[in-house]
Amino acid sequence: MARHKKNNSIQEEVKPEVTMTEEAVLDSLQTEIDLARKELEATKLSLEEKKRELSLKREVSDEEVVLIDKQKTLGNEKKAKNSVIEKQKELDNVKVTGKFINRRAPGQQVKLAYIKYDDDPVKWHVFEDGKVYTIPRGFAEQINEYYHTPQFVQKSDFMNPDAPSSAIHEVDTSNKKYAFVPVNF
Repeated sequence: MARHKKNNSIQEEVKPEVTMTEEAVLDSLQTEIDLARKELEATKLSLEEKKRELSLKREVSDEEVVLIDKQKTLGNEKKAKNSVIEKQKELDNVKVTGKFINRRAPGQQVKLAYIKYDDDPVKWHVFEDGKVYTIPRGFAEQINEYYHTPQFVQKSDFMNPDAPSSAIHEVDTSNKKYAFVPVNF
């Protein structure tokens, strides 16, 4: 048996060339344009409908009006408080010069921290008794007002069992631990 020789030549099939006429191309383009035009019109109509819906105002109930007014007043009060705090901050940051006095342990130095507002960093100051320093006004007020040992003064009369009240008549805060006395009067 003999083998058949393969034919190495590739036979090409001849396909008939499909060509569209210019009229068919124009018709297909025209239909695409018509579809796009219809979609554009539908989009315009939906946008106009949304505009109409947004332009209509709904009725606001009395409860909603009260809540709206409350929110407005709270916002205004907050702004007013913030402006007061800012003014106080400016006043507290003014530098004052004064003499530090250690009444708790005369002659010794003291390390005190100062922070008055939430956004302030903690600042530590070392003071020696009898020396002159320049510090913020708020810190001077803090030294003069808050560092004390309170003494409770009792009432001289006995408590009435029918009308109970505190036995404390007043709190004496005159026992100051430190003092900052201004020298630039």
